[in-house]
Amino acid sequence: MDCNTVKAQIFPYVDGELAPATLAEIEAHFTTCESCSRLVDLELRFQAAYTRHLRPEPAPSHVRERLAGILAELNASVTGRARRSLRRRMALTAVAALLVVLGAGVALMSESIVRSRGALVSLAEAAVEQHQRLTRDVLPPDIHGVSPKSAEEWFRKRLNFNISVPELPSERLKFRGGRIWHLDGVETAALGYEVEGSDVSLFIMPGEAYRKLGLKEPPRFRLVTRRGYDVIVWQSQVNGVGYALVSEIGGRACVVCHSPDEIRESAATLSAHH
Repeated sequence: MDCNTVKAQIFPYVDGELAPATLAEIEAHFTTCESCSRLVDLELRFQAAYTRHLRPEPAPSHVRERLAGILAELNASVTGRARRSLRRRMALTAVAALLVVLGAGVALMSESIVRSRGALVSLAEAAVEQHQRLTRDVLPPDIHGVSPKSAEEWFRKRLNFNISVPELPSERLKFRGGRIWHLDGVETAALGYEVEGSDVSLFIMPGEAYRKLGLKEPPRFRLVTRRGYDVIVWQSQVNGVGYALVSEIGGRACVVCHSPDEIRESAATLSAHH
């Protein structure tokens, strides 16, 4: 079974709708194809993190009791066709109102989740595209050969938000340079690093742009996989700016911004919400 066939079956697979023979073929493919395996893992994480929250909650007990009382009254012996008709209409109106209220709540929650999810994926796509341009020298750096803190001063003179460039000395980490670039329509600081021989990009955005993503904690860290890259998105708890980290080495790239203790915390957070 090739990748195109497997990708066409991802959603039936996640929803448990495949026949046993097809299921076995797809799972055999996952053991040998990292790209498809990462794709289905992302969909399973999304389902676990979001889909269950869209299921409507049962009506409160006092509402159910009230409706039961209304329906019981309908079954009681009453005189007059008009009174029976009136009670029936009242009951149907109450039931309809309840359904509208519950449905509206679920719809609003669903819309909010879908909107924030779409914004996050759009940001991740843009971050991956810019990462590829930076690492292929399509976008040469505006500054290079300086320390992260010198880069921070350079950016602060040119960007209108309180940018903070992490500086965590490590033998695994090399700062390569940076430039100003628009990420998904937002002016950001784009920083390039080398971690364990792999290219890593860090995009720093104003807090207002991050808030427009509509992401709520927990979790603090959000992981999106696009085109074989991991994109980790979070907000600084100190100055409110947003970050998007792009790499092919997963959580090991977090050394760009976080101490070993913070990396363990972020890994645990991501694992808990996958």
